[in-house]
Amino acid sequence: MGGFLRATAEHGEQQPFGYYRITRLLDGRAVGGIGFKGQPEGGCVEIGYGLAPSARGHGYAAEAVVALLGLAADHGLSRVIADTTLDNIASQRTLIRAGFRLLSTNGELHHYEALLDIGHRLA
Repeated sequence: MGGFLRATAEHGEQQPFGYYRITRLLDGRAVGGIGFKGQPEGGCVEIGYGLAPSARGHGYAAEAVVALLGLAADHGLSRVIADTTLDNIASQRTLIRAGFRLLSTNGELHHYEALLDIGHRLA
């Protein structure tokens, strides 16, 4: 979040490639956040997300990730990347459920990507 605030202060409004609140439709309660980690470069952008502990396990994160992928495709991007720590099994499952595939692993992180079919979305 600090990086987003610094970028906004330096470059102005970051939308649509900023951060968004994840809101539960049932009661309108904010249950987390999701967003782009900076502006796209070369048709690619990185995302991140988090949920309140009480909201985990209900599919909210996967639904929000899919929505963010749609936003990225609608703006002409071809690739979205994300990282998880090695022990964050829930986040790994969320990314896979949303259409990401594991690219690589280093000593600390799993690196994922989703390739976007922008031709299909724009048609």
